[in-house]
Amino acid sequence: MKNWISSAVLYQINLRSLAAREPRNAFEAAGEEPEALSPLAYVAKQLPVIKKLGVNTLYLMPPYPIGLEKRKGIGSPYASRDFRAVEPEYGSMDDIKAFVRRAHQLKFKVIFDITPNHTSRDHVWMKEHPEYYVKAANGHAFFDCDWSDTAKLDYTNPALRLEMIEVYDFWLSLLGPTDAGALDGIDGFRLDMAHFINDRSFWDEALPLLRQRHAGRELLFLAECYGFHNNLDLFQRSMTAAYDDDFYKICVYGYAVREDGTSVVRLSDDARHNHDFKDKYEAFLAHGIAGAVEKHLENCRLALHALSEPHFLARYTDNHDEGRGMFRFGEGAVLAMNQLLFLLPHTLPFLLTGQEFGALNRPSIHDRLRPCDKGRRLTDGEKCWNQDGVEFEGNIFARSASERAALYAFFQQLIHLRHATPELLHGDLALLDAGETSAPKDRTVVAFERHYRTGVVRCAVNLGQKARRLKKAAWFSGSTPLLGMLEDSTLPAFSAIVVRVS
Repeated sequence: MKNWISSAVLYQINLRSLAAREPRNAFEAAGEEPEALSPLAYVAKQLPVIKKLGVNTLYLMPPYPIGLEKRKGIGSPYASRDFRAVEPEYGSMDDIKAFVRRAHQLKFKVIFDITPNHTSRDHVWMKEHPEYYVKAANGHAFFDCDWSDTAKLDYTNPALRLEMIEVYDFWLSLLGPTDAGALDGIDGFRLDMAHFINDRSFWDEALPLLRQRHAGRELLFLAECYGFHNNLDLFQRSMTAAYDDDFYKICVYGYAVREDGTSVVRLSDDARHNHDFKDKYEAFLAHGIAGAVEKHLENCRLALHALSEPHFLARYTDNHDEGRGMFRFGEGAVLAMNQLLFLLPHTLPFLLTGQEFGALNRPSIHDRLRPCDKGRRLTDGEKCWNQDGVEFEGNIFARSASERAALYAFFQQLIHLRHATPELLHGDLALLDAGETSAPKDRTVVAFERHYRTGVVRCAVNLGQKARRLKKAAWFSGSTPLLGMLEDSTLPAFSAIVVRVS
């Protein structure tokens, strides 16, 4: 399918977690047998299960061999020692080819994670091409931030630029020629810290060239990127999509959690110190969490409409870096913010494996089990304090089978709604005032219409823990219901209503 990105729903897979397919309890351990399949082969076998959820784009965290030198803990997948090989713990090159081939047979698209900014400190290039790296004052390879297990690549070196283009092309051509003679392989990349490379003009050179080489295919280049100004810069450089950090920051700054796990709208004091968030912070103070979302959506509308080609924002409540929304923000916030993001334009909805079953732990990056900094704000009355998150190589899901089934059905319904509703995939957005009965500073309802051709879909999402009566509830009656319902002109807490206007 040539044009697939606008309908993509991403499903991020952490192969390391799948490598730890451990028994759930001691009684299962007593009867277990060694696994016969590699993680890659295991996922390939389970692709029909993923298909039932409705996602259509598989995003593998870096499948390359993990660096050994100066590794942190058990080693990070984001410190790779060979961009053209497969981590032995995950499987073989034959396994990864079989995975991509099977995924394509089932009509999935596949993207791989890669780190254009850096490699591990024992990458094959460190000995073969030390000139590919930025040097520190002491002559050794430089690294950014506290990433002491990495070495920064130097994009002022023309040879490095050419080599990285060939790395991307290697995976885009992985399966060789099709019957029609075109090269087949993966369908794009998630580009780790794409805005961090030391010469962004590389993207101006590389992305058009790769698209030219694979002219019969639509390729996704998704930038992990922070700061909307950086997103816009990369969009000008041919990047297809980028992370919507502002959307996620509204979750981080906007929600705290009671000790029983319930979500509470509560603006964090930290928000005032984030310059990029300043306009959303001020909107939050004046018009509640709804105002912060509306300000962000208006920023996106104005900026993205000014671009000559469609660009997309990956929106999420879970990802491997940030951990789990269910832990950090509570179930109510996760339900509300996911309903919102699946209804928005210019969006690549993004799920992390296990999110559909209420996973609570951040998947392992550096350790099998440890506290991590992606914690949550706990609140009790006026008090608010921080609690660490948990990084764990396995999975901690919602407690009961019925809870897990309900969450699965929730995400399945949202995915189906998005795919079945052209206005949600392609339509423009116009914000509405639904007449929420609350003080302006406490607003939690975001309302809008999506317009596409002659179709109109009207939406409202309550992002807060209190039901809200809508003065303009009549807007949502007498039309074709698509999702949710009002209860006596009232939108329940953390819920949405979507109707097709007749």
